[in-house]
Amino acid sequence: MFFHGTPGSRLFNLFENAPWIERLGIQVITPERPGFGLSDPAPGRAIRDWAGDVEELADYIGIDRFHVAGGSGGGPYAIACAIHLPARVLSATLFSSGVPPEVMQLSKGMQTGNRVAFLTARYAPFLLKRLLAGTARAVRRYPDKYWAQVLAKSPVSDRRIMEKQNGESTITHVQEAFRQGIDGTYRDMLLVSRPWGLDLEKISMPVFMWHGTADTLMPISAAREFAKKIPGCEPHFIPDAGHQLFGSEEVRLQMIGRMLSVDA
Repeated sequence: MFFHGTPGSRLFNLFENAPWIERLGIQVITPERPGFGLSDPAPGRAIRDWAGDVEELADYIGIDRFHVAGGSGGGPYAIACAIHLPARVLSATLFSSGVPPEVMQLSKGMQTGNRVAFLTARYAPFLLKRLLAGTARAVRRYPDKYWAQVLAKSPVSDRRIMEKQNGESTITHVQEAFRQGIDGTYRDMLLVSRPWGLDLEKISMPVFMWHGTADTLMPISAAREFAKKIPGCEPHFIPDAGHQLFGSEEVRLQMIGRMLSVDA
């Protein structure tokens, strides 16, 4: 079960007809959180509620046990599943993951735009709505300009990865995140920026963390501190890598390989 970032959607271009998925003999399921893409909004939702959604989905499609992985804003939701579905989750993988507000280092190495978004989510949510409305409008009306701005703000390692990817597919992924408006992204930002309400001490299965030391969206200092708070966490800090870890084939295969090494 792969949990997309914020904003994000089920349309993750690295999974579409990917030969490595068939080669490894795995199935990747990318459910959308409430308010994103085709998923109905759920006002008042909490991070822990996602575990119930995932369990219901697994029951519906007939999967008993599974791994969970969350990238960026999807990380907290992988943690929620690890805590609340201990009999079904085999392992939890976090990559470029968001961190709880008590360990977030807002002033050290975080990109200005992200810092502003987190601060407004915490202290001025009405301003966050205006910021997100502007982003949604830019992605929809001026996709080329939006993509160029994303590339310009990214560290060198991320820029190299994104320039090799299909920019049009990536834009479609983000456009789909805002299909219903800003609700999904807005609520995700509020939840991640405030206390998560998750008891990390209840985690009993392997947790693998992958984070780039040059990540400017979620600084490595915060990731290191978060890893210390997760019982038995196995951290992998990738030198000079940025936020787009999953876009690196080398790192991606290492992640999947480590995940699949867990004995079911």
